[in-house]
Amino acid sequence: MRVKVAEHAALFYRDGTVIWDDYLHHRQFAISETAELLCRKFARFADVDELLAPLAEADRVALRKVLDELVEAGVLVVEGSPRHEEELRLLRGWADWGASARYFHFASRTLGDAPYLGADEHDAALEAKLSTVPPPPPFRSLGGERVPLPARPARPSWAREGLFDVLLARRTTREFGDGPLPLGRVGELLAVLAAPSPVRPRIGRSGTVFKTTPSGGGRHPVEVYVHARSVEGLAPGWYHYDGSAHVLERIGPVWTAEEMSEAAGDQEWVGRAPLVLAYTAVLERTRWRYDTSRAYRVVQMDVGHLSQTAYLVATALGFGIGFTAALRDELVELALGCDAYHEVVLGMSALGPLPE
Repeated sequence: MRVKVAEHAALFYRDGTVIWDDYLHHRQFAISETAELLCRKFARFADVDELLAPLAEADRVALRKVLDELVEAGVLVVEGSPRHEEELRLLRGWADWGASARYFHFASRTLGDAPYLGADEHDAALEAKLSTVPPPPPFRSLGGERVPLPARPARPSWAREGLFDVLLARRTTREFGDGPLPLGRVGELLAVLAAPSPVRPRIGRSGTVFKTTPSGGGRHPVEVYVHARSVEGLAPGWYHYDGSAHVLERIGPVWTAEEMSEAAGDQEWVGRAPLVLAYTAVLERTRWRYDTSRAYRVVQMDVGHLSQTAYLVATALGFGIGFTAALRDELVELALGCDAYHEVVLGMSALGPLPE
């Protein structure tokens, strides 16, 4: 019998114990030090009998028992078995994206026997949670220098554009014209993206809020940051948009075009943009309501929804816009003062006048 270690799993330590995490089948269990050492001998397919042959009989019997248990548990895969075929299908489909991508996908994939609460049960669970674990605030103020934005018109002129016409006109722009963007229009864009909906501005007891863009459970984890390079009436540099107060908060230095390009995966068109919006996610907002790993997928979907709203509003405003997720997260985190443990970087939108 030829066996090897399954490749649809990962090992990690928990309280000094080695945990086998089979992300394909959503199983986790502890394995012994002996089992861990044996796994190292089977990084590639090897014949069990040949490997054990040099050992004394008592050792062969003891180790064969452990190996049989590892095969039964799926830690070791028998060559040509159904489990081996299943693994080959996985590796063929996901090889190009590497182990981390397939781990994320399958670990957050919902299996057929996954339990789901009904709406009433979920509401009751959240109600009980409110008494012991308060929800995180849906808006943030970072303090420091605040720049009030012009008041938002109830019905801005660009809103008269027909939705279908805007959809057809939407393009990803990587070349921008000269001249600054008007601060009032930038403020209107930010308000549509990240301020409460003017028709439903109330914040719920659990921290839910309504905005123009949908978000899983109304949690809206996405924060919007602004780097201004050429905006009328706004000093260049990094800002945080406080949607509850409709103000920009100065948080960081001015980035050169080269620094912005470096953070955006060496994309020079992002560095040339008069305005860049950086999107992050405050994970605790979503995690407070949804405690399963699948909720991390929802966070990624949220920024996709928000990006499309930014595209459509920018198009209606007559701006050019392009989105990118090809970022050096660490550089953006340092500029924004956030970290990868609580507030994660998701993407950027670069905006400017349309080229003539």
